[in-house]
Amino acid sequence: MQSQDFSVYAPTDGSATEAWVFVRVIDNFGDVGVGWRLSCLLAEFLCLRVRLWIDDLGALDRLVPEHAGYQPQIVVETWQDDEAAMQRQLAAAADPVLVIETFGCDLPPAVQACMTECRPLWLNWEYLTAEDWAVDLHAMPSLQANGLEKYFWFMGVDAASGGLLREADYLAKRTAFQQQVSMQQAFRQQYGLPLQHSGQLWLVFAYASVCWPQWMAMWRQADAPMTLWLAGGQVVDSLRAAQVIAPDALQQDGDVYVLDKLTLVRIPFVPQAAFDRLLWLADAAIVRGEDSFVRALWAGLPFFWHIYRQDDDAHLHKLHAFWNKATAGWPVGMRGAFMALSDDLNGAGNLDGLRRVEVWQDLYANWQNWVKAAAVWSEMLHAQDSALEKLARFSHLPLK
Repeated sequence: MQSQDFSVYAPTDGSATEAWVFVRVIDNFGDVGVGWRLSCLLAEFLCLRVRLWIDDLGALDRLVPEHAGYQPQIVVETWQDDEAAMQRQLAAAADPVLVIETFGCDLPPAVQACMTECRPLWLNWEYLTAEDWAVDLHAMPSLQANGLEKYFWFMGVDAASGGLLREADYLAKRTAFQQQVSMQQAFRQQYGLPLQHSGQLWLVFAYASVCWPQWMAMWRQADAPMTLWLAGGQVVDSLRAAQVIAPDALQQDGDVYVLDKLTLVRIPFVPQAAFDRLLWLADAAIVRGEDSFVRALWAGLPFFWHIYRQDDDAHLHKLHAFWNKATAGWPVGMRGAFMALSDDLNGAGNLDGLRRVEVWQDLYANWQNWVKAAAVWSEMLHAQDSALEKLARFSHLPLK
């Protein structure tokens, strides 16, 4: 089902059409990361002025420290639960043609009252999932008590889904960076990253977990040179708590700790705009959340997804739905090894120490096949329309 043509509401005086995006921060950088990237792409693809309401400006400041001057088409508002304060903010805003509540965050009553007057397209921008039911429900309307229809937008990897967030110039930027050593070295120097590394280079941006001591033991026993760039601090905290590293180890950005042939490097937290370049430098990655997961897909490198844990193990259904599709054409042994380690990482497996090493060595023996498979899957996704291209077609808002 298609929505009505919202392009008819575009102003004729040359001013920008306005969209509102609402974000409540639950998973720290995950929700704000998607919300900010979505806002930027609405401005880029649909020429919209975006008003981003967010309830945790601290998280945005950390992820996008330059946001005040980064995108002049985005106005950041503090989402205040006080209705009087919200009314004052709304009075200063233009009527929107598009309102997006991210991840079912529930719009304030004052906002909904305003929407009954201007009747914008209303989307609930859902968490990404590769589950088949999400494709069936994508872009379906739900009649609300106020008489408005709310449409559910499900991002995903299927052609019939809501797509993925991607910039128009992503591939050009990736190619330029990967082909210019001087650009890579300048980036390393800017963020204090080592100019050299030993063995495979893995970027690890993951949640705290009891699995990390076990995985360090796995890699040490595999006895191959390997460098881990540890981002975000939670993996380091897990290793320290398990006494895998000394209490005073990896305290500062740039600190190095060596475990046999395994080199651990604590790297600084980088803003969202720099994260792609970390991935482009790495041979492989372990990423967490949603935004970082999608960026690993675009980068086209081998990776594991440390998914955000949910009640009743709902996250495992999402994890398996994606990897069942992404690994469908892999050799049987390589696929089995990968799936066993992915489950182990996410608390769904029961590998003992010996078996974990065996499975890793099976996967490592298929390294070139893994690299090729990751690139092929990424190329397939790049060939699909992005989420914003699909949104433009759905809403009939002009695409830049």
